[in-house]
Amino acid sequence: MGACKPLLPIHGMPAAAFLLRTLLTSGVSSCILVTGFRRAEVEAACSGLSGVTFVHNPDFASTQMLESAQLGFSAVPADCERVLFTPADIPLTASSTVRRLVGCTDPLVYPSFRCWRGHPVSFCAKLLPALLQYRGEGGLKGALSSLPVHPTYLPVDDPFIRMDMDTRTDYQNLLKQIGETDYGIETQYVEFSQLAAKPGD
Repeated sequence: MGACKPLLPIHGMPAAAFLLRTLLTSGVSSCILVTGFRRAEVEAACSGLSGVTFVHNPDFASTQMLESAQLGFSAVPADCERVLFTPADIPLTASSTVRRLVGCTDPLVYPSFRCWRGHPVSFCAKLLPALLQYRGEGGLKGALSSLPVHPTYLPVDDPFIRMDMDTRTDYQNLLKQIGETDYGIETQYVEFSQLAAKPGD
């Protein structure tokens, strides 16, 4: 991408904050946000939302999504019954999709748009120990595939479950879908180019 994706603006809000707000207003009782690069700025951008816990991955520069996910999973409260997981760079999942996933009771559920699965993934909290112990191949996808349950696919009319922001073109296409222009992104790219040589936290 060449920019800090959680801080890119969506409807005038940092993408991470926009996503968290959607989750928290759609039936999710609390959220855990795993931070990495530019930790302080990401936490500050989301600090106005109640019900958010921050967990930092100090090794973000040398680890993959699975390790960050496992840090988040380890912070899930013991009384939690169901978990939704989504990367921060898929920020526009519809509230209706989240509400349906929250209400699912099957062990492992993927939302599906036109036969393609996306995020958030919804699963029973009883599966957390298996995910935390996974050390196999394939990262988080491999960990989810290793679970001793058959996945359920929930059809949704929501193309945003698959729309991430891996490249600048992805981000511009996403904004086009919601009728926005990429205001603010040039500043993000300048900031990133100045900080990339010394990532820090």
